[in-house]
Amino acid sequence: MFRKKRTASATYKGPGISSKNPAVLIFLLLFFVTLYPVEVKKVAVGTFDDFQKGEFKGTSLDSKGRLFIGPEVKQIAGPGREYYLSLDIGANGDIYVGTGHKASVYKIKTGQPAEEIFASDYLDVYALCFTRSGDIYAGTSPRGRIYKIKSGKKISVKNGSDIYEIKGENESPTTLKEKDRKNVEIFNPDERFIWDIKEDKAGRLIVAVGGSGGVYAIDKSGAAAKIFTPEDSHIISLYITKDNSILAGSGDRGILYKIEKRKVKVLFDTPFDEIKGICEDKEGNIFFSAARGVDRDRTGSKSSSFEPFLKSRKKAAKKPPPEKSILYCLHTNGLVDRVWASKEEYIYTAAYDKKDDSVLIGTGNFGRVYRVKEDGTFSIVYESESAQVFKIAGKSSGFTVISNNTAAIAQIEERLNNTGSYFSEVFDLEIQSKLGRLYWDASSQTKPAVTLSIRAGNSNIPDKTWNDWSAPFSQPENSTVNIQGMRYFQVKAVLNSLNSGKSPHLDNFRVYYMQSNLSPKVERIGIYKIKAKTVRPPDKKNEKKKEKKDKYLLVRWLAKDPNGDKLKYDIFLQKTGDSSWILVKENLTETKLELDTELFEDGKYLLKVEAGDSFANPPAAAKSHAKISNPFIIDSTAPFIEDFTLQRSQVNFSVKDLTSLIAKVLYSFDGELWYPIFPKDKINDSKTENFSFNFASHKQHRSLRAKKFIFIKVVDEFDNYKVFQREIK
Repeated sequence: MFRKKRTASATYKGPGISSKNPAVLIFLLLFFVTLYPVEVKKVAVGTFDDFQKGEFKGTSLDSKGRLFIGPEVKQIAGPGREYYLSLDIGANGDIYVGTGHKASVYKIKTGQPAEEIFASDYLDVYALCFTRSGDIYAGTSPRGRIYKIKSGKKISVKNGSDIYEIKGENESPTTLKEKDRKNVEIFNPDERFIWDIKEDKAGRLIVAVGGSGGVYAIDKSGAAAKIFTPEDSHIISLYITKDNSILAGSGDRGILYKIEKRKVKVLFDTPFDEIKGICEDKEGNIFFSAARGVDRDRTGSKSSSFEPFLKSRKKAAKKPPPEKSILYCLHTNGLVDRVWASKEEYIYTAAYDKKDDSVLIGTGNFGRVYRVKEDGTFSIVYESESAQVFKIAGKSSGFTVISNNTAAIAQIEERLNNTGSYFSEVFDLEIQSKLGRLYWDASSQTKPAVTLSIRAGNSNIPDKTWNDWSAPFSQPENSTVNIQGMRYFQVKAVLNSLNSGKSPHLDNFRVYYMQSNLSPKVERIGIYKIKAKTVRPPDKKNEKKKEKKDKYLLVRWLAKDPNGDKLKYDIFLQKTGDSSWILVKENLTETKLELDTELFEDGKYLLKVEAGDSFANPPAAAKSHAKISNPFIIDSTAPFIEDFTLQRSQVNFSVKDLTSLIAKVLYSFDGELWYPIFPKDKINDSKTENFSFNFASHKQHRSLRAKKFIFIKVVDEFDNYKVFQREIK
């Protein structure tokens, strides 16, 4: 079975940790040792979704999330075939099973091995019908034929046309004569698939076929007539109502049809591909299941067995629903309700339980049988070891189910088990932890009624390295697990019936734990220049004001704590060549800092971020981790000019910066319009650059005759700048 592993954990915030409950206080204080943090967490299971992730062994689960003892289930020894595809029950309770990948029919009597009563070289028997006459009818695929197997007879078909009667183990098969063949191979339509066979109130066989698609009626004389030709390539399910109407479900458009006196109407058009199971309750309400095509859901297209027969037709596109399957109820007033739906499970079959006035549905791929009421309440009745419950058939004493992957047969009885077990999913605590107390709520607090056990280990699948199951806990409020150093655990619940026919139920359970305290980790540090922003003061729209961020660096870091503890950060600086660290900030809870560089000398620095979990742990248990950044430069000092000369319009000078590279040099005649100057080597890429230029041809200088000064601005890579002015003579 393909279950997802999920962990349900939450921080403990419940009642009980107070001076009014000293026992719990003492218990929690025992956790405060070096390896364990303060924060207590819990795994809680108490809803249907929580419980259904586990496995049910003789237990059931209702839609309210209550676990109780399930019905008694008997495993029936079946034939050694790969698939069981069809099922019907004889008047005396004999089980008839049709198989796949070797089309055979087996009869199983109570306490006896399976007896093959029909053998063939076809592939599958999808349809079986035990009639009131005591005969069994088998429909083969993918060469559509129907064979009649009279009570007490055995039939064999070879080469698709040679029919033999098998009389005894030591007798040779007898080839049937032509007149006898017609009484065995009663139907040979031009169809590939016989999907379903039902007997109506008049004794006719109603047959659902796939290929061209449709429904046939075969009367007692053997005469066959097609009574419905749909726009579907496959009709895959049938049901005969109390008033002898025929309900038919399509296999590629998901439509439920009603055929009454050869008149056909659509009862409901679902958004799915297939109508799998149909049944009727005592009030005349019709239940029918609809599901996505399994192969279409996996691959985006129908399987090859369907594809050649899809008809060319115009139809409105259906928007596929998020669910994989839905059980609908068509009420006697004509309204249709959804009474059960699943995004994870396919419905393969449905049957009505008259005694309980409910519908049983078989699903995959969890191999479950659900009991669903008209009001939408439901319960898990039985969980098979197989992946799919393929068919359900029942008589007054209970129900029989066939399952696949792997093929199995089981009988679900009316009476309850005396005991049942439930195995939770494997919970992942993410870190090796200490398990503390186990609590649960149940309908009966009598000791034998409900007990829980725990086992734990460090592999995600229970194996020989795990602890054995603990002794059963029987006190819902006073059960101490006391398992240490384990990451994974599983809970087993055992329910015992103290009164025949009555079951206790388990409502929920909680396991409290504390993780081993692991050190946090600073994973990376980034240091960035903050670009100065400009804003317009509201009262001076034409003026610009620089924010005071020119001399700041933005420091960001990423840190994680395996326990999810709240972290605090201390920030340190160290100048290259110094031996000590300068504490810049402490007890930060954010993962960023704007560093004011004007507080520090110019030079090359390292920055250290130290993360600690002392906000979530006592001093003796707290842990920390530090990471040092790559070297970076702090430069708060502007460059300066040396060796300046001005002769007429020729300017020569050098620009130097003690810490960082020269970024740009500009000149202006009015202090407003600035023009770049390039160094002699045409690139600013060092701490010292030499400049030489002539401004005689500059148009602005010629137009500003009153200007007697030239301004030169020198800027380093940290946007530190200085402006020099010189008189033009």
